[in-house]
Amino acid sequence: MGILDYFRTPEGLVEYGPEDFKSAISEGSHRVIDVRTAAEYKRDHIEGVELISLGRLKRTLDSLDRNSSYLLVCATGHRSRAAAAAMRRKGFSKIGHLKGGMTAWNSFYGHKKDR
Repeated sequence: MGILDYFRTPEGLVEYGPEDFKSAISEGSHRVIDVRTAAEYKRDHIEGVELISLGRLKRTLDSLDRNSSYLLVCATGHRSRAAAAAMRRKGFSKIGHLKGGMTAWNSFYGHKKDR
């Protein structure tokens, strides 16, 4: 994973704003993963979203189903973009992320633990 993965949007990555991300989560057809650290997740996260830190996700990509659909979230959108780039290189094609991450989410919905 290169430094540009944090800033360049990978081909095919769907970028969601907070409202659309919330709607996509409620569909129930995506595996939703927060790629932040455990400490960040503990302070604030979207209810029902599983934590798999970016480092751990990169190490376990071979165990994930490449045919499933994934939604990714982090603090600002950089780590989720990097996670998506790593996933694309491994053959995953159905990936979306929360553009602006939890910062955008909290700006839209307000800061509240376990939303």
